[in-house]
Amino acid sequence: MKSIRNSLVRLFAAPAMALFLLANTVGDRAEALMEEGKEAEAFELVRQGAADGDANAINYLAWFYDNGRYVETDRARAAELYRQAAGEGVAYAQWRLGVMIDTGETPGTPEEAFALFEKSAAQDFTNAMTSLAVMHATGRGTKRDPIAARYYYSMAAAAGNPHGIRGLGILYLHGEGVDRDPIEAAAYFLISASLGNEQGQESFDVVTQDYDDATLKQVAERANELVEELGYRFEQEPEAK
Repeated sequence: MKSIRNSLVRLFAAPAMALFLLANTVGDRAEALMEEGKEAEAFELVRQGAADGDANAINYLAWFYDNGRYVETDRARAAELYRQAAGEGVAYAQWRLGVMIDTGETPGTPEEAFALFEKSAAQDFTNAMTSLAVMHATGRGTKRDPIAARYYYSMAAAAGNPHGIRGLGILYLHGEGVDRDPIEAAAYFLISASLGNEQGQESFDVVTQDYDDATLKQVAERANELVEELGYRFEQEPEAK
């Protein structure tokens, strides 16, 4: 791929996306312990919090089992705990349980997964917005609706979610819910890649592999315009020496 590094912007601070909304004492203390590398202490703290019925602690305990941190990976146990936390309204748990249902990791229907994504997205959880977009784009758990897919991808993108940004690129690449526009698609892929999204980078590389320098510059200029439209803060890459 031809280099257009000097034409790009590097994104420093898109709107924050937290995996967990842990405003409670147990969550805050566990998060601090994890940052210090004290997983055993964090696990025990969360385990006790979960035993006391703290919904966010139950969610965090599910995350330990889901990711095999301190304990062996146990997706069945993770799903059970996520289901408890989701029932208590924890946005991350609602989203992750929906994903596990949608991918067949735990029993459930596409309609149930869709409903969980809706509940999570209603709490401004951006991964759930992206998942809703995917469900609308593919017709899983709901009727296929590219316009609705664009709506939810746009919501996620506005909040800085790189998967949502890449999703918009996919829609423009295939002309689903929007007029087909490969340049616009490549610009969204470029922004997603700049935010560290590997799939965004892969999509950008595939779409632009035969682009000449003039077309690549056009993509970069459009990406910079979109960055400003989305309200991200950015700085110019330093010129190569």
